[in-house]
Amino acid sequence: MNLHDELQRIADRAPVADVPADTWARARGARKRDAVLAVAGITAVLALIAGAVAWLPDRIEPPVADTHTDSLGVPDHLYAVPQRMEARNNDDSWLRDEVTDDPTVVGIGAAAWVTSQGLPVVVDAERGDYHLLDLPDFVGNDWRLAAGLGNPVIALSPDGRELAYGYAVLGPDADTEPIPSGIRVVDLTTGELREIPVPGKQGTVISQIEWSPDGSWLAFSGTRQDTWTTKSMGSRGPDGPVLGRVPPGTHEAQTIAAGSPQVPLSVDDEGDVQYRYDGVHVWGDGTVERRDVGALGRVDDELWLVRADNELRLKPVDDSGYFTVGAVEPGVGDDLSVAVDLMTPGLPTVERPKPHWPWSEERISIAIGLGVAAAIAVLLGLRRLVRRYWPAR
Repeated sequence: MNLHDELQRIADRAPVADVPADTWARARGARKRDAVLAVAGITAVLALIAGAVAWLPDRIEPPVADTHTDSLGVPDHLYAVPQRMEARNNDDSWLRDEVTDDPTVVGIGAAAWVTSQGLPVVVDAERGDYHLLDLPDFVGNDWRLAAGLGNPVIALSPDGRELAYGYAVLGPDADTEPIPSGIRVVDLTTGELREIPVPGKQGTVISQIEWSPDGSWLAFSGTRQDTWTTKSMGSRGPDGPVLGRVPPGTHEAQTIAAGSPQVPLSVDDEGDVQYRYDGVHVWGDGTVERRDVGALGRVDDELWLVRADNELRLKPVDDSGYFTVGAVEPGVGDDLSVAVDLMTPGLPTVERPKPHWPWSEERISIAIGLGVAAAIAVLLGLRRLVRRYWPAR
């Protein structure tokens, strides 16, 4: 038997391949189905990406408030700043881009305080936005100074236009020369800066600042340092505590010795200072009305604004009770100051939205990961649906 006959015999016994007549049409249908699936999947993923592009920035850099009112006011709820916003670089500078060195972003301030890590916070009176400020030479800018001071101080003027704070210039001669220090007052509407040096020994650490009711006088207390360098606060001598006042518009401080750097004090519109140390004393020719304990200022002739039990309260001068006008979260600094001129008994506080702080890097990464997982899930779901309802024929 030759090769030809053998191949013929094998071919005669081989099963006949039955190829359906619509094979080609079904193949074309499968390709169309796969194309539709691919287009649908790409569309779904692009839609998710577009949504993320529009949605995620508001979580990374959101507006901290988005409600506008026609009147300036003090918010009825003051919120603590998340710790992630206080992060620092290795050189002690502030890490977050939200911390700005432009105080004019505030405009008129409603409330101000310093965080536990020495970061100044000012809530504006128009929108309720929270502004994190990098004030020039603010003593809280250096974490060592912030730790040594407990909580560096700032004070908002009664009309909300000016912010006073303790400063210290830690320049190249700080280890060998007295440190220029004292009080600075920045205009939150123009950025104009008034510097009031407080001399004494190696520099004076300001621990308390108070405004007179009309915002013209400043009173302060602090400590003259025996030693003070860029790396250490050093010691505070027995004659270190100092009490001071600043006349309207001047750049010079008047000082006297004080029994303690943390004496409760207040100043009236004539510059008379009341302070408490081993009794109540008045520095000046007149008399100063007793300031209520915990008071943040006078709303009118009849009412104090006080902070107590995480609340803002209006308290009558005759001590006949109180009524609550706002809430204060525990993380808001003990040095809270409020622009009391913006408050009236009929409208002491105004409603403002809760701030939406930027997300942390970890939360952003999780959001991106969940978004990718959602896109994959959508793609697989579409593939299953297309195969179920559009089978190849």
